[in-house]
Amino acid sequence: MIETYSIWNLHREQLDHASSSNATRMDSVEPIVDHNDQVMDIIEDVFPFASTNINNEREDDVPTPIDSAEFEQYEKLLKNANQELYPGCESFSVLTAIVELMHGKIKYRMSNLCFDYFLGVFKRMLPTDNCLPKDHKQAQKVLNGLGLGYEKIHACKNNCMLFYKEHETLDTCLICNESRFKMTSQNRTTKIPQKVMGYLPLKPRLQRLYMSTHTATDMRWHKEKQVDDDVMRHPADGEAWKEFDRTFPEFAADPRNVRLGLATDGFNPYGVLNQHYSTWPIFVFPYNLPPWKCMKKEYMMMTVLITEDPGRSIDVYLRPLVDELNDLWTNGVRTYDKSTGKMFTLRAVVMWTVNDFPAYAMVSGWSTKGYMACPVCKEDVTSGWHAGKVCYLGHRRWLPWDH
Repeated sequence: MIETYSIWNLHREQLDHASSSNATRMDSVEPIVDHNDQVMDIIEDVFPFASTNINNEREDDVPTPIDSAEFEQYEKLLKNANQELYPGCESFSVLTAIVELMHGKIKYRMSNLCFDYFLGVFKRMLPTDNCLPKDHKQAQKVLNGLGLGYEKIHACKNNCMLFYKEHETLDTCLICNESRFKMTSQNRTTKIPQKVMGYLPLKPRLQRLYMSTHTATDMRWHKEKQVDDDVMRHPADGEAWKEFDRTFPEFAADPRNVRLGLATDGFNPYGVLNQHYSTWPIFVFPYNLPPWKCMKKEYMMMTVLITEDPGRSIDVYLRPLVDELNDLWTNGVRTYDKSTGKMFTLRAVVMWTVNDFPAYAMVSGWSTKGYMACPVCKEDVTSGWHAGKVCYLGHRRWLPWDH
């Protein structure tokens, strides 16, 4: 890597014609931004048809009705966006203040208890008739209308199955007969599940990429701005991408269809190496974006959070994601493209999985240890028992015959 490579211009980025000195000088001057207008833009991105005429021109005649619950959420957000933080406050609305505070909480990794303390201090500083929430829980309820929430799915204690869809009402595992809930006091009204998996639906996150003016155009970069000059800058330059386009021309015809990469690995969130505990997040990456964006943290979508090592049963926890990916491939989802102002059917496909070798075994189902540990040779691998361990022989096959 070139040490002076601070301004990226070798990956087809669009640079301003101004000199670097002028660019530095202009970057140091912060533009004047109205935070209330920014929050209204966010609401319009989330509810593109709620504030405009839903009979606008579309690519087809398929109507897109607004759900009553969704419209109710829109009205609540709009009310908070127009309500002053306290009488006479023109710079902050209730929703703007909450968004700013929650942004700072996430950016500086503030705990919920710390956030509750400072929120209480701010509330006492403001006039007594202010509308600031008193704690993090109330602030989170206000922001729930913006979407991108998550689901809690109960799992068997022994990783046998999920209590999901047709098994959602069961109280015991169908395979090991283990109870779904922990043994608690009889006076306790709420049941505590043995194990919970967090699932973050993928469809609304992919739709949000097209509902934002910042990313809707970039999602077509791989088709409209990519240059075919035999230089590998992006997965779209690779042969796998091109072969997929030749195999599925209908999918490749619309550049807005999303190519995804799936990655997972386990880690110890507490940093204590002698503890046998690991958390397994499963991430999805949209490779439609240009190379200087597709691997940024802002576009990494965590879809599944497994709070314990799933072992060989990771496929059990992947079922909700696989169901959603299958539906995105066969049926797609109606999505509003803000760059064109029209509706289209968004489809998606997983092009690659990115793992280390042990995680590869868990995700693919092919063991990477033992006599058939090579996922390329599979049953044709040459292996044998030697000196108390499995050894892989036949490695001279790759040398010239007269070596």
